[in-house]
Amino acid sequence: MDLASLRTTDNRDQQRFELQVDGSIAFIQYKAGKSSEIYIIHTEVPDHLEGRGVGHKLVRESLEIIEATDNKIIPLCPFVRSFLKDHIEDYKHLLSERAKL
Repeated sequence: MDLASLRTTDNRDQQRFELQVDGSIAFIQYKAGKSSEIYIIHTEVPDHLEGRGVGHKLVRESLEIIEATDNKIIPLCPFVRSFLKDHIEDYKHLLSERAKL
């Protein structure tokens, strides 16, 4: 697996960011709010991909997609919240005023 060559995509029909790795899909489920807020609901990485950096890459690239659309996030997912706490200086500008870590 060459994780560096893979890219996260926004599957808007299913409201999730997806990263296809070795025939499996890791994803972050989201819900678009009424304004420019995106609720980050759930992250799922298949068991056989855990511990390989897939989840962190998925979160980073999902946040890049959100940033490019000028949206703000409300992270409800514990995995994403933990990631944001560890990298708050890089991503605090993406947090909605209503977001809590």
